[in-house]
Amino acid sequence: MKKLLSLAVALLVTTSLYAVPPQDKGDMPEPPQKHHQKMGPDFEKIAKDLGITDEQKEKLNEMMKEDMSRKKELRQVIQQKMEAIDAELLKENVDMNVINALAAEIQQTSADISRINVESKLKVRSVLSFEQYTKMEQSRKEMIEKFKQDKAEKFKAVQDKVEKKVDKKADKKTDKKDKKAKK
Repeated sequence: MKKLLSLAVALLVTTSLYAVPPQDKGDMPEPPQKHHQKMGPDFEKIAKDLGITDEQKEKLNEMMKEDMSRKKELRQVIQQKMEAIDAELLKENVDMNVINALAAEIQQTSADISRINVESKLKVRSVLSFEQYTKMEQSRKEMIEKFKQDKAEKFKAVQDKVEKKVDKKADKKTDKKDKKAKK
């Protein structure tokens, strides 16, 4: 029982530590510059609203490329460790020492990503003026809030659609039972 509990905890910890992007190239995010170009108007609008100079844009772009590259490498490490855990779990005799070691490595790598995120903010802060940075953070918070609202609305729409399908199936079953009862 204790071994099963340890296994469940290890699985929970490793799967919830960090969402790893899919490895299918079709689903992979685009490189930094293309990604921001795709976002286009929002990034450009924010840059314009903040009064970011071309020199600042260049510095920010270089920093983002570097940091995204470092984080991509670390996400790949996490993916490899997750695959190693999956492989270990498929063995007849699971070695909890291996799983715990891999989980610890995943935690450390996730912490490294968090450090890069903090370093990135510090770098951005060093390029922008206090006013630019404050406005940028406010815009970022607004975009996150909008994203959360959009996501909640989409979830609600899907949920409603599923409920309608379930109700429709239940109605069909009731109709069939009614027809059989009438015969």
